[in-house]
Amino acid sequence: MFTQFLGTAATVYGVLGALKSLLQTRQMLARRTSSGASAGFLASYAGGYAIWLTYGLSTDSIPLIVVDTVGLLCGGLTLAVALSLRGSLIRPATWNSRNTTSISPRPAAPDPRPHPHLA
Repeated sequence: MFTQFLGTAATVYGVLGALKSLLQTRQMLARRTSSGASAGFLASYAGGYAIWLTYGLSTDSIPLIVVDTVGLLCGGLTLAVALSLRGSLIRPATWNSRNTTSISPRPAAPDPRPHPHLA
């Protein structure tokens, strides 16, 4: 009974931890830059989940499969957003360009003050 509870608690905790990478994704999208994120770290983060998912699949461990599937998806999405904000996902040579964004900027809000020449 205790072992099953511990397994469930560990799975829930692991899934919540894996979802945390989406906070970085949200921040990158809001700022429209990925200059604060390390693509190498994000790649190793997603790669770690991929390795553990492979192990979980080989041992038929449902908790590992669940946690690592969520982690791989969230980490992969975060990495994809980081790389797309640096340029093309298909052209890795553009990844070092930190000023390039593939997301169009938000239009400026109109000035609510009357124009001085029209007043």
